[in-house]
Amino acid sequence: RKLCFVQSGFASRYKLLRNGKRQIVNLILPGDVIGLPGSFLEKACYSVIALTDMKIQVCSLDEYVHLCYRRPHFALALSWLAVQESITCAERTISAGRRTATERLAHFLLEIYSRFAAVGLASGHSFDLPFSQEVMSDVLGLSVPHLNRTMARLRGDGLIDVAVHRINLIDMQALEMLGQFQPVKLAHIPQVRSPVPA
Repeated sequence: RKLCFVQSGFASRYKLLRNGKRQIVNLILPGDVIGLPGSFLEKACYSVIALTDMKIQVCSLDEYVHLCYRRPHFALALSWLAVQESITCAERTISAGRRTATERLAHFLLEIYSRFAAVGLASGHSFDLPFSQEVMSDVLGLSVPHLNRTMARLRGDGLIDVAVHRINLIDMQALEMLGQFQPVKLAHIPQVRSPVPA
């Protein structure tokens, strides 16, 4: 029953199946909120685990609701974050159901790049990838060897370059075509004007 606003560090929202397999539903980055949708349910559907050291600001759901009554723009901001989360989860469903492994990885790298760029963690077309191969394979629904072969294919095609954990997206246009990637561009939160007195 808490919302955790991520200042730094990374986590993952995941579901552990009865057979012990893990599916990562989404990766949590700086600027994201932990507690969507779990805090609004009687019982959370997913678990969250930190992947790195994190710095978060914690707010109880009751405190947040009171804050929203006093300052409605906080409620609007959370609504916009929820919309972005739902779009990301929908794309993850499309990837698992309809994209090939190469298309999935291309889409994933572009998604992470665009999310990193939005919070100042990418420079040019490069970024540091803080996720292990196991985490990436659980996001993409691939085995680690299959992920490695797919990454090698993107490198061999001259679309990306990988140096340790640094990813350089060499041909953005070709990657976007391959992954059928469209950046999420949310509309701005409208400014609420005070009603004019009669």
